[in-house]
Formats: sequence, structure tokens, C-alpha cells
Amino acid sequence: MKYYFQTKDLVKIAILSALGGVSSTYIGYLGNLVNRFLGVPFGAGQFLAGLHIFWVILAFGLVKKEGTCTMVGILKGLVELFTGGKLGIFVILLSGIQGVLADVMFLVLRKKNVYTYSIAGGIATAANVFIFQLFFAPYNAIHFFTLIALISFVSGVAFAGVFAYNVLNVVEGREQEYNVRKALTLVICAAFMVGGVYYYSFVYKTSEKIEVTGDVGQAYFLIYDDFSQYETTVEAEMVGQYKYEPEAQYTGIPLSLVVERANPRGRTVRVIAEDGYAVDFPLDGIEELILTRERRLIAKGYEGSYWVQDVIKIEIL
Repeated sequence: MKYYFQTKDLVKIAILSALGGVSSTYIGYLGNLVNRFLGVPFGAGQFLAGLHIFWVILAFGLVKKEGTCTMVGILKGLVELFTGGKLGIFVILLSGIQGVLADVMFLVLRKKNVYTYSIAGGIATAANVFIFQLFFAPYNAIHFFTLIALISFVSGVAFAGVFAYNVLNVVEGREQEYNVRKALTLVICAAFMVGGVYYYSFVYKTSEKIEVTGDVGQAYFLIYDDFSQYETTVEAEMVGQYKYEPEAQYTGIPLSLVVERANPRGRTVRVIAEDGYAVDFPLDGIEELILTRERRLIAKGYEGSYWVQDVIKIEIL
């Protein structure tokens, strides 16, 4: 009996799904760098959103069978879920829908050229903005929603479509000569590879302790139980770009107390997560912020992107 997906196809799908799921944290880190460079807490990272769909589009190019994008999308979402993705089980739905849309584009646009790859990558990437708006309504202004969707689409065209098509040409040996396009593709691949190694070697960290450091009189490692007698409860509502949590009670230790213990000399408090994500607060604006036992920062009064999970470091600048 001859199956639709042969063993070699399933191996390719499994490998690319795993790579896509694991790289999602690194891509989020790159998005954070873009946000920080532009001086905004969120949104600008959509410039790199196409890298999440790159693996989905590349898989179709290697397997060349409809249904590949859907399979990779779902499996990639499962990998993200089980490696601690912050979207939880929702990431499977999101990634699966994006895979389905890419498959539909490849089915409708029968000619498999760079334009087809670009359209499939752009639509599948931009879909994340529409899906988040449908479930969480993060954007109140239509012009801002349209701008973010457009940025996401362009990112999908560039990184999920054109870049995947060029990588496919290199992998399959279609580019026999070292022309400018092939050289640029190899350079970009090398840059992402080196960046990924650097990120997982020097940026991404895990620990049950939180380092309090920077421009302080006394740096130390925060252990929650040492401050448990100062636990307090606040009521807060989290309204984020991708997620909404209704008003609820949260218990933790005041961030102001944690910072005060270090005798701060600087005026800015930077909270850093284990994946490299970071947000800044003015020293006099942290009175109602707390750290939970689960190392989550509850940023009452701030936009949802300031609610940091898996806090690993608090740095005074």
C-alpha cells in the first residue's frame, strides 16, 4: 500500500516542526530587540513574525504535498506548548490555522514560484493578527490594527515567502553558481544560526532564584521564601496585545521592597525574563507591582506587555 505521506516526508515534517517550535522563543527575543531599538514595548516585533511561518513554508517546498503546512503548523504548535510557550494551548490553534491558510494558498495558486510562496507566507503570517483580534481584541483603533496587520503581511512575504523560496533553491541545488542572491541567503542563514547559538548560550537562562543587580549598593539573589512575610494581595486586570485576563486577585511580594533591599542608586528598574524579554519601569512607578511565587511580575496599571513571566533578573539602571 502506498501512503500519501511517505516515511521521508514524515521525517522532514517532524524535523522542521521541531526546529520551528524550538526557534519560536529565539524569534520572540529578536522581536523584543526590535521593540527596544524603536523604543516601544510591543508591536514592532511583527517585523520578524514571518520567521515563525518560515518553517511551515519551507516544509511545503521540501515535501511538495498539500496538507504539509497544516501538519507542520499543528506539530510546531505542540512543540511550542510543551517547551513552555507563553500562549499555552492556544498556540496549537493559532499555528494550525496558519498552516491551513498556507495550504489553501498553495492549492489555489497552482504555479509554485516565488510569488506563490510570498503570498502564502504573507497571508499565513498576517493571520496571527486577525486571530488574536478575534479572540482577545488587543487593538482598539482600526488604523493601528491595520498597520500591525500590514507589517505582519510584509514580514511574511519577506521571511516566510521569499527567504524560504531562496533557502529551498540552495538546499535543492537549483542555484549552481554563487550569485548575489545565493550568497545573501547563506549569509542570513549563518547570521540566524550564530545568533541562535549565542542566545541559548548566553541570554536564555533558567533559575528558581531572581538576580537583583545593576547600579545598586548591594546585589543579591532573591529567594521568594525570604520575603514571604511581606506577601500582599492586589486586584488587577491584564489587557495585553495577545491575551486578556479579567480582574483577579494576585498574591506576591512588592517589587518596591525587592528593589529597596538592594539600595538602588539608579532611577530605572529593568525586569528581565529567562527568554531575554525585558521591560523598564521608573523607580517611582513600581509601588503597586508584585512578584508572585511563580516568578511572574503583576504590573497593575500597566499594559499587558509589562506583565513579565519567568522573571530571572531585576536590574537597576
